[in-house]
Amino acid sequence: MRRITALFSSWARCVALALAIIALLAAALPLAPARAQQAGPQVRVGAVTLSRVADWEAGGSSGMLVTNNAGGELRLADGQNFGSFVSPPLKADFPLNAAGAHWQAEVPSGTQLLLELRGRATPPEGDPERGWGPWLPLVAGDARSAARGSEDAFATPDVLALPADTQYLQLRATLGSQVARASASLAEVTISYLNTTSAPPVFAAGLPRRPVLFGPATLTPRPTVISRADWSGSLRSARPARRDPRGVIIHQIDATTTPSTTLDLLRALAVYQTEVLDWEDLGYHYLIDPEGNLFEGRLGGPTSTVSRFAGGDAAIHLALIAPRDAAPTPAASGTLVSLLAWLGQAYAISPTGEHSVTVDDARVVRPNIAGHNDVAPEAPDPFPPLRSQLAQIRTQADESTVRARWYFAEGNVADYSQRLAFFNPDGAQADARVTLIRPGDSPVTRIVTVPANGRTDLTVNDLLQGAPALPAIVESSAPILAERSMGLTTDIDGGPGISELSRVWYFAEGSTEGDARTYLILFNPGAAPVQATLNYMRRDGLNFEQPVTIAAQSRLVVAVNDITLPDGTRPLLDASFGVQVIASQPIAVERTMRFGPNQAGLHTGRGLTTLARRWHFAEGTTEGDFRMRLLVLNPNSQPARTSVTFFGPDGRATIRRYAIPPRSQLSIDANEIVPGLGVSSLVEADRPIAVERALTFNGGAAGTIGAGATEPHYRWAFVDGRTSDATYVLCVSNPGRTSARVTVDFSFAGGATGTQRFEVPAGARYTLSVHEFYPDERAVSALVRSTQPIIAERSIFPGGGVRGGATSLGIPQE
Repeated sequence: MRRITALFSSWARCVALALAIIALLAAALPLAPARAQQAGPQVRVGAVTLSRVADWEAGGSSGMLVTNNAGGELRLADGQNFGSFVSPPLKADFPLNAAGAHWQAEVPSGTQLLLELRGRATPPEGDPERGWGPWLPLVAGDARSAARGSEDAFATPDVLALPADTQYLQLRATLGSQVARASASLAEVTISYLNTTSAPPVFAAGLPRRPVLFGPATLTPRPTVISRADWSGSLRSARPARRDPRGVIIHQIDATTTPSTTLDLLRALAVYQTEVLDWEDLGYHYLIDPEGNLFEGRLGGPTSTVSRFAGGDAAIHLALIAPRDAAPTPAASGTLVSLLAWLGQAYAISPTGEHSVTVDDARVVRPNIAGHNDVAPEAPDPFPPLRSQLAQIRTQADESTVRARWYFAEGNVADYSQRLAFFNPDGAQADARVTLIRPGDSPVTRIVTVPANGRTDLTVNDLLQGAPALPAIVESSAPILAERSMGLTTDIDGGPGISELSRVWYFAEGSTEGDARTYLILFNPGAAPVQATLNYMRRDGLNFEQPVTIAAQSRLVVAVNDITLPDGTRPLLDASFGVQVIASQPIAVERTMRFGPNQAGLHTGRGLTTLARRWHFAEGTTEGDFRMRLLVLNPNSQPARTSVTFFGPDGRATIRRYAIPPRSQLSIDANEIVPGLGVSSLVEADRPIAVERALTFNGGAAGTIGAGATEPHYRWAFVDGRTSDATYVLCVSNPGRTSARVTVDFSFAGGATGTQRFEVPAGARYTLSVHEFYPDERAVSALVRSTQPIIAERSIFPGGGVRGGATSLGIPQE
C-alpha cells in the first residue's frame, strides 16, 4: 500500500462551489464490526475502510480515475489538474461523537491531496446537502499509525469532535496538480469512529484537582491538574522512556464542532491514539480545554519522551482544545501561560529563550516554546489565531514566572514606621508585586517598579494607617531581593524577608526578663488552617509546649510573656529561653522583641530553618557601652559540646568551651571574655545547634539580634542602607586560610554607583565605614564579591546610634 501526506492549502479552499455538482449516492457501505472497551465508561469503536475498486466507484467523482493498482486506487484522470471524490453516506453501527482516520497514498512533488469528513444524525433525504455538518479536514502532519497492518500510514493525530447523535459519515478527497501528467494517488482510507459519551454526562467542573506531582520545588505556583485516572475512568501502568525536556511544543486540537463534553472528547482521543493508532500512550503531556481546565495526558510526567511528534525531540507537548478559526479563550490562555511559567522554571526552559536541535543532520535553532507547525511544517496546528499569539504567550509566561518570593510575617503600621526596600540585580527593569495581607479584610496590592541594578522603596505607612497586623508577600519575575525596615524614634531593626516557608523554625534568643517582651509571629499564607506546636526550652532546662492554630491566609501573634496555664501560673515569666516551632504545613515565623526602659529597644526578624554545627558572625563588639552575647540553643536530646572562638581585628583568637544540656539554652557574655574589642566569632558544636548574637547599647535602650551564617560565600547582597544622618558599616570576616580580595559595588538613589576594594587576611575581619566614603546618601545598596568565601554583615546606626541601630547578615548570592 502507498501513503500520502495531506496538505491543506489555499487551492483546496477554492473548490467548494465546484464540488456541489457531484452526485451523492444514498447507499451505505458495510462497516467493520464494532468492539467495546471495558475500562472506565464504556467506549465503542468501529471502522470503515475504502480500498477496493468497488469502494471508489460507489462514490461520486469529477476529474478522477479509479485503477486496480494495489486492488483499487484513486488518482487524477489523464489531462486533469483537479479532481474530487465524495463517498456515499457511511452508516455507523452506533451513534458516535468522534472520528479519526489513517490512510495509504503517495503525493509526488507538485501535487496535493486533501481529505475531509463530515457527519449527520439522520439518513439523507431530498436535498443531498441538507442536514450535513461542515466538512472537517483530516490532516496527518507528522503523525503516523503504529497499528499492525497499517504501520507508518499517515494518520490524523487527533479525533474530530462530532455531535453526539452522529450516525452517518461521508468522506471527500480532493486532488490537485501543478505538474503535467503527475497525480497524487490514494490507495486506502480507514475511518475509525468512536462513542465515548457517558450517561449522565460528566463535566470537568465536578472532578477533583490535584497539584502536579512531577518536577522539583519551584517558586512559580505548581499547577493543579485533573488526573488521567479521574477523567478517563481507568488506570494505566506506564514505563516510559525518559529524557530531560529542552523545549515545549504547543498543539491545537480542532474543536470547530463543539464536543458533547470535554471528557467525552478526551476519552475518544485516548482510545484513538492508544488503541486505534497503537501508540504507547497519549502524545500530549497536558491538555487544556476552553474553560481553562488542565488535564493530565501522557503518564510519567514531562520527562516522558514522546516519539510520535517532532521526530522524537526532547520536548513537553501541550494541546489546547479550541476551534481552528478562534483564538483561545481568556481562561484557556491563562492556564496555558501559568503552565508554561511553571514548566519553564521546573525544567530550566526559559520561556523567551532558544535551543538548538539536529534536523536532517543539521543544527537548527528553535524557540524554547514553539508551535507544532514550527517544528513540523507539514502540521497545520496551532491554527493561525493561536499561532499569532505565540510571541505574546512566551512573554506572558516569562513575566508570570516567579523568580523571587519573599514573606514578611511581621508588619505593623500602628506602632512602627515600616518600609520595604527592593533591589534588582538584573540587567532589565522589573516589577515587584507586593501583597499586604489584612486578616479579616481584603488584601492590598501594589506593583512596584525596580530599575535595573537599582533599588526602590515602599513606605507601608503611606498606604495604610493604623493596621497592627500586616504580613506581606513580595513576588517578581526577576530575582529581586527584599528587606524590611521597622522603626521607633528610639530604635530600628531590619533585614531580609523569608525566601522559603518551612515546617520547622528555631530561635536561640527569647526573654521575658525585666523589661523584655517577646512576641512570636506565625504567618500562614496557605488556603487551609495550620496546626503548630511551640516548644520553649528555658535556660534552666525546663521545657514547655504550646499548641496553636494559624488560620488560613492569616497570622498569629503569641505574646510569650502572657502565656498562662489553667492553674494561673506563667511558665515563661521572667525567663530566658529558645524556641522550636513545628507546624503541620510550611509557614513563615518571625520574632519581635521589645526591651530596655519603657521598651525603647526593638528587634524583629526571621527565625532559623536549619540547625548547624558551625555558625559564623562577622560583626561583634564589646567596645564602649556595647554589650554582646551569643545565644546557643541545643534542641537535641543529648548534650552538645560547644566551642566559641573570638577573632580580633588582627586575627588573634580567644577560645572558650561549653557543655550545653539537652533541650536548653546557653547565653555567653562576650564582654567578660574579650572586653573592649571588635570581634568576629565562630561557634562550633558536635551536634547541630542554633546560634544568634545579641548586641545592646545606649544603656540597654537599643539593640539588635541576628543569626549567624552556617557557611561562608563568595558573594553577599545588602538591599537597605543609607548614610544620610546615619552611620553605615560593612563588616567582612575571612574564616579561611587564604587572604581574600574583596570588592564592594554600591548603588545609590538616582542610579549613581561606587566601588571599594580591600583585602582581608586569613582569619581576620575588616570594617568598611561606608558613610565616610559616601556621605549623605539616602539609599545605599551593596553587592560584596570576594576571591575567597567570606562572611559579610551590615550595621546601620541612625544619628550615629542615638536613635538605635540594626545589624543584619547579608543575603548570600550563588
